[in-house]
Amino acid sequence: MTAVEGPWVCGNCRSINRESADRCYSCRMPRGGVAFDPTAREPSGRRITAETPAADQAATARSLGAAYRDSSMLAAVAQIAVLLVTAVSLADVVLVVSVANEVSGLLADPSIDPSGALDQVAAIGLLQYIELGVWLLGLAAWGAWLARVVSNVPALGGGWPHETPRFAFISTLIPGGNLYWTTSTMREAIKLLSPGGQAGLGLITAWWLTVTPAAILLLNVGPIRYIRRIVEAVVETVILLLAGPSGVLTEAIVVEIIGGLFLLAAAALAIGLVQRVESLQAERLATLGPAAAGSGARS
Repeated sequence: MTAVEGPWVCGNCRSINRESADRCYSCRMPRGGVAFDPTAREPSGRRITAETPAADQAATARSLGAAYRDSSMLAAVAQIAVLLVTAVSLADVVLVVSVANEVSGLLADPSIDPSGALDQVAAIGLLQYIELGVWLLGLAAWGAWLARVVSNVPALGGGWPHETPRFAFISTLIPGGNLYWTTSTMREAIKLLSPGGQAGLGLITAWWLTVTPAAILLLNVGPIRYIRRIVEAVVETVILLLAGPSGVLTEAIVVEIIGGLFLLAAAALAIGLVQRVESLQAERLATLGPAAAGSGARS
């Protein structure tokens, strides 16, 4: 039997989609999820919408191949990664502050032996490569957990998210864009898994407001380094106005300390965010019963 080529019509909401699309752009249901009858005036069967009971949405999703898979192990790895990233980044902050103080001392007293400061500068260069690697591993761990959560949403009766699990993982690794896409994906997952009108998005908003400046101020790589330079220029100007020329070198210390404080707050909020999402999944699973877990309860 030859497949029909060209645009296709969603059997659930009757939206017209591109031939290459594997999900409906409107309701996000997979292609062929509900049989389409071109002679009918209304969509075939019962239309799945946001108002459809979670049990019915979960049953439809499972019939289309969606399966729940436990994400607790990936959640644990993601939280460990958050702690590791925080520890390495804070070590870099301490070292940068120490070097800045050493340089200030050398400028004030040229007779001081500069070998200690030079050794610390070399250590900073090495540590920053380690820090970048740890951040990449942390983002990969976070993306793997988030992808599992996104794939679980349909089987838990939350409907079909706008992003696919694959995109949820890949977007986490894209510098700059991950600050938008990852937050958007998590926000949607929380809304879809939460009881109606009880999403409570304050936690993820607070996390975004802390992780964004922390990444900008501490990573200092790629396009975001230009934003950090603007912040440093502003801080330097303020220090010049308040302390005079003697305080010029301290802008690096101020920026690093501010970034470190933001990172500490972001880490605490990130761990709380992971635990909240895991709790929402567990609550949905308990509400839907064993049928929702099926054979997908494996890790």
